[in-house]
Amino acid sequence: MTKRKFILSIVSVFLFATPIFFSPPLQAAGPWQGLTQAIQSHLNQGNQAVGNITLIQGQTAIINLLDPQLTIGSTLAVKGNSLPGVPLPLQDNIASLRLIQINGNQARATILPGSRTTPVGAPLFPLAHNRVYLYTNLTTPQTLPPYQDLTRALQFNRIPFAVKSWEQISAGDIPGIRPLIVAFEAAGSLITCRLTDRDQNIFFQNSFTLNFAPPSYRPAGANWSAPAPAVNVTPSSESSSRSFTQAAGPAPGTTPAGSIKLKTPYKRLVFADYDSQPGQELILLSDQGLEVYRLQELKTIPIARYRLPYNDMIPLHLDAGDFNHNGRDELYLTLGRPLLVDGKADTKLSSIILENDNSTLKPLGKDYPHYFRVIEQRDGKQVLLVQDMDQYKQYKLPIRWGGYYNGKFSVQKEFAQARDVFSLYNFNLSPFNPEHILIIDEEGNVAGFNGKTSEKLITADNKYGVFDETAYPQKLKSIEYQGGFSLTKSSEIRFSARRFVKRNSYGEQIFLIKKDRVVMPDLVDKGLSLVVDEGVKHDQVIGLQWRNGEIHESWKSPKFPRDIVDFAFTSENGKEVMVILTRNQDGKYSLELLH
Repeated sequence: MTKRKFILSIVSVFLFATPIFFSPPLQAAGPWQGLTQAIQSHLNQGNQAVGNITLIQGQTAIINLLDPQLTIGSTLAVKGNSLPGVPLPLQDNIASLRLIQINGNQARATILPGSRTTPVGAPLFPLAHNRVYLYTNLTTPQTLPPYQDLTRALQFNRIPFAVKSWEQISAGDIPGIRPLIVAFEAAGSLITCRLTDRDQNIFFQNSFTLNFAPPSYRPAGANWSAPAPAVNVTPSSESSSRSFTQAAGPAPGTTPAGSIKLKTPYKRLVFADYDSQPGQELILLSDQGLEVYRLQELKTIPIARYRLPYNDMIPLHLDAGDFNHNGRDELYLTLGRPLLVDGKADTKLSSIILENDNSTLKPLGKDYPHYFRVIEQRDGKQVLLVQDMDQYKQYKLPIRWGGYYNGKFSVQKEFAQARDVFSLYNFNLSPFNPEHILIIDEEGNVAGFNGKTSEKLITADNKYGVFDETAYPQKLKSIEYQGGFSLTKSSEIRFSARRFVKRNSYGEQIFLIKKDRVVMPDLVDKGLSLVVDEGVKHDQVIGLQWRNGEIHESWKSPKFPRDIVDFAFTSENGKEVMVILTRNQDGKYSLELLH
């Protein structure tokens, strides 16, 4: 490059700002024409509108579909229009909707928590879209004319981009974003610029030599598929001795032991003594069935499989325990089946109990109209709880005991320790006081109650978000009219509850999933960009204790820039292991192992 091409006015390329466009066209745009053309050619061409909103009914949207490939469970985005000069598909998301019913080219969707006002007539786009990230390993890139030249060329061609560090890119993306990464790196005096994606596919590359070596803080050749440090986890000299089995104040987290990629979108997992042999087996539940694996050195070895009897079954919960006392655990599958009642969408519970019989999963019973849950009492013993669905409410009181009596499964008397508790999934018995019960509601609020008087005694300072992983409809008693007689609602969308686990042997802690979207000011940084990242979604597993008049967080996992779907505990080679089921922005599932 000539000196003339590098002599440009100095601008601050490290502050997000109102878009600046230059007239006449910059001389600097020429040398980067190949890069900008490569970016434009790799922007997601399939990111076309796939539907539009025709009606809003409370938290439900009626949609006219344009894409016949969409399926129930798909998440769609409503785009804002606050970024001047940016095409609509690349605008920020202002709302997200999940499809729950499809009938021809018409669909019903639930508006997900965190959405802003959703206008009627708004076009809908696939959640996945592109962002362009600019990464450099230079310590002070804004002083280098080629870097200034590059950022001006991106601006001139109206390409939205955000400047990111290696740690930020490696930590993951906002759900639905598939980034293109412009890596501007120095290796001594050699400058290389490449356009890549997360899988290190190279779409463009050029290089040139300076007459000096600019200072850099990382070696060139960044690889973003390498594990990044846990986001917002403070290092500590105690971290090596800390464990999720030992509550010792707010812990910095624990050590990732590895990740296992899954091919199936599982909804629930537990560990169980499937065959009465030493060690536990991994049990995974999906829309199609239940699978049993042996977990061994970051590998899943298949053992058995059971296909659900109906294709439309909805997996709600999965628990395990030995309640017929034969030395191996039964598997309790809480399942739903959709149906129409007087033209209203509804769900019927159709749960199944399975057990290993000569290395084959066989039902001990089917079509139970119950929710199942296995919990640990204050003395550490497991009990099986049962609750029915009310005609028009998600849960019907009371919560009752379940078990095997005279060789047959039966439901017994009320579980008195949870008297007046609305749901068998939303409470735990505090191990520090025989009268204390912890309850989490549907909005993610945790409170402490006196179990005998039902008096609220304390409210936790933190909220744990709405858990909306699995939706199922329930009919209303009567049709509700909203906004006039043309807008009606005949069913309510229910969501299965999150895992809420008490483990006396793990520091007398209660574990749950925290659903959150954290706005990170350090992402809103540095660059003449048309895009401001509104936040990165992080899920986390939290340990709680209620003692000394306070509900406090006794343990925290690393923050995952992915959805946490479920978690469970086991041991491997003498080490306690937490296994977390996660889903990334592309809808791919993994098991994350923590020691």
